[in-house]
Amino acid sequence: MAFRPGNHDRAWNDPPIFSYQQGALSGDTKPEENVTSSSRKTPLNKRIAFPLSGGISKPTMTVTSPPIGLPPPCITLPISASANLPEVSNVQSSKSTLETREQLDLSLQKISNILHDCLKSYIEAEKQEDFNKRLQHLYTSWKDGKLNADIRQRLTIISESLELKDFVKAENVRVALAVDYTADCASWIMVIKNIITKMETKLSGL
Repeated sequence: MAFRPGNHDRAWNDPPIFSYQQGALSGDTKPEENVTSSSRKTPLNKRIAFPLSGGISKPTMTVTSPPIGLPPPCITLPISASANLPEVSNVQSSKSTLETREQLDLSLQKISNILHDCLKSYIEAEKQEDFNKRLQHLYTSWKDGKLNADIRQRLTIISESLELKDFVKAENVRVALAVDYTADCASWIMVIKNIITKMETKLSGL
């Protein structure tokens, strides 16, 4: 290939510009045809612009405001029947508490009377003072609310069994009480055991 005529003042590192005249003389395709045919080809790396409008349409929300000048709607809440009677419920709860306290005092009075009579009638005189002190722990714990309902119920059964001279039932309940509530009954449970044993021994010998 020969250099195309033109400006020969070129820098040393400029690429050479070739002339296609020799190719035309030799029967090759003309440069204009090459340019036309190459311009018709679609380049593979051509980018297609993203459509700015008319593509994906977003749903529009319409907010309707209440008419101007009208008050907001009134909401009524249901009222429970118990909310209208706070004072009555308080009176009933306090009344039941007083009744429960009265019943506890009456039960303790009955148990202490039975145990005192049995202690005085069937226990030796030299042991009565010590046993009375131990039973005072029982009475104090009862008044202070340190004995639960199960312990109080079993003590009531023991005292009633002693009154009826049913020593087998009294002893069975006492053993169960000592096993189930060892820490609560440690200071006075042996006093009740001695009372049951002495009563059964003396009454069975008559």
